[in-house]
Amino acid sequence: MPAGKKAPSPLFPRLETMDASGFSDTLYAAAANIEESLLMAGATPGEDYTRLDLLRLAEPYVVELHRQSEKGLRVLYPAETVWDEHGQAPHRS
Repeated sequence: MPAGKKAPSPLFPRLETMDASGFSDTLYAAAANIEESLLMAGATPGEDYTRLDLLRLAEPYVVELHRQSEKGLRVLYPAETVWDEHGQAPHRS
């Protein structure tokens, strides 16, 4: 990076807390890792790639992690009440 030039802000910044068993956090982490490689190569966020580009590149890795996992990645549902496969609502957000 040339002197005086500020490093570009990543589209997937470092978060304080993440859930390693959750689908969305795993997808975010994979996208952030891909972005780190692009930044190291001199790419400019928003110019050379978008958030959607990163998510699309991360998808095959997350799918493979899901396949290799015994239980699969946990998906968090964005709802106040989530019904399970037995018609019960055991979880509340």
